Amino acid sequence: MTMEFYVVIASILVYIIVGLWAGRRVKDTADYYVSGRNAPTILIAGTLFASMLSTNGFMGDTAWAYGGAIVNAVTLNALCGAGYVVGVLFFGRYLRRAENLTMPEYFGKRFNSKNVQKVAGVITVLSITSYLLAVTTGTGILLAELTGMPLWGGYIVAWLCFTSFTFYSGSSGVIITDTMMFLLFLVATIIAGPYMFSAAGGLDHLMENLLNNPHTPSDMFAYHGNLGGGTPFGATMYGLIYGLIWLIVVGISPWQAGRNMMAKSEHVGLRSATVACLCTTIFLTYLYLMSLAVIPLNPNMEMPERVIIWAAYNMMPKFLGCLVLAGIMAAGLSSASTFLSVVGFTVTQDIFGLKFKDDKDKLVKTRLIMLVVSVVALLLAFAKFGGIRIISWFASTIIASSWCVIAFGSVWSRKLTARGALWSMIAGFLGFIITKCLQGFGIWKVFYNFTDPFFIGLYASAFFAVIGSLGTKPTAQEVAVLNKMHTIPQDVLPMAEYRRTFTYANTLIVVGLVVIMFLIAFWATPYNDFLKAAVK
Repeated sequence: MTMEFYVVIASILVYIIVGLWAGRRVKDTADYYVSGRNAPTILIAGTLFASMLSTNGFMGDTAWAYGGAIVNAVTLNALCGAGYVVGVLFFGRYLRRAENLTMPEYFGKRFNSKNVQKVAGVITVLSITSYLLAVTTGTGILLAELTGMPLWGGYIVAWLCFTSFTFYSGSSGVIITDTMMFLLFLVATIIAGPYMFSAAGGLDHLMENLLNNPHTPSDMFAYHGNLGGGTPFGATMYGLIYGLIWLIVVGISPWQAGRNMMAKSEHVGLRSATVACLCTTIFLTYLYLMSLAVIPLNPNMEMPERVIIWAAYNMMPKFLGCLVLAGIMAAGLSSASTFLSVVGFTVTQDIFGLKFKDDKDKLVKTRLIMLVVSVVALLLAFAKFGGIRIISWFASTIIASSWCVIAFGSVWSRKLTARGALWSMIAGFLGFIITKCLQGFGIWKVFYNFTDPFFIGLYASAFFAVIGSLGTKPTAQEVAVLNKMHTIPQDVLPMAEYRRTFTYANTLIVVGLVVIMFLIAFWATPYNDFLKAAVK
């Protein structure tokens, strides 16, 4: 047995033990679904970032940056990070005031419509189940590689880990283990960075060394990044469009915005969004620079998705490399537990409409359904469906296209009605899915502009929201829910809470300025000097 095996297995056992401990504190469905609406800033921020990062951040995104797309990666994540702040200001805090257990239930009560709730539930399950399947598969493969166990064993161990504490403890366990995983991969990666930069000649000389390295992808540091056979306009629009998509996703999706329902107060939601924004922009940029530090030592990797894994084995001290590998595993497990909880809650609460004797009966049946959902995900992982990663890649876009209009409209429009909301969701879903399929068959040509399937779904959603609301008026119950959402809770009013929140906001501004100066000093200036020297 290797050290990697013992470190990874030990971390998994810790997550299971902590999750089971958290499950013993679950007394009712409020604890199980929304962690008793009492989670502090560190737990909300931890679960926000951990569930968003996943193994894709450590493997897919770093491969993208290593291959020459670091400009697009940084642009996309800057917009994604802004989505946390935009989302909580204009949607998330109002979602919390509505006091529901799931986001489909929120839409159902806001528009006084079971049909709206069921359609939102179906879209949630279709989208996030593909995520769950992909993360289960990816985490199982990674676990098998790190420990040496067979692939089927990796699937089962990964499934057993995230299912055990999610099934038993629900959101109470998920946000605690998510935060533990967040701290593990955050600390391990930050400590590992200097070792990698030193091996590549130092961070202060990284840009210079890469610019003079013939193996560095061409135009990597230009404003458009490596073109990959495309055009500067197309490459630039790609980063901007998908950055906008992710801005909307983190602002309104059930696995991100839904965390506001667990927050102790609105101020906690605002502070957590600030922390998540900082992590998304700074930590991921740091991670991408680490992947670039591999180029001088191992250029043109056949499997660039393994760039950080290769570095953990070859550019770091043994134990630190093991912690980084355990952190990558943790990123996958955190996402899996989040997706499982969201799907399980939605199936129970919003789609089947089960009748319960009391709250205890509801808790028992929710746990059973959660277990069934996880078993289905495991069986699908064993089935090895082709193209599942492609489906999971645009799963979040389904939510953004279907929900963007009604999410913000549910808070800010007094004319949007139940019929308009229903038509809007269905039109957004179908508009995206149909054009995405046409794009796959080569019928719908996209040049990374505003004819992207995401925007087609968004246009359709907005159009049918208006058309569907014509001739109808919001019911008295819809108006009452909306008025409640715009009533400021008493726990928001103390000035001491505002001062703490302003501290987070001011920190975000200061750090933003520091990042700008860093990019000017270590990116823009060396690249400009290189271009001047090339002209001479």
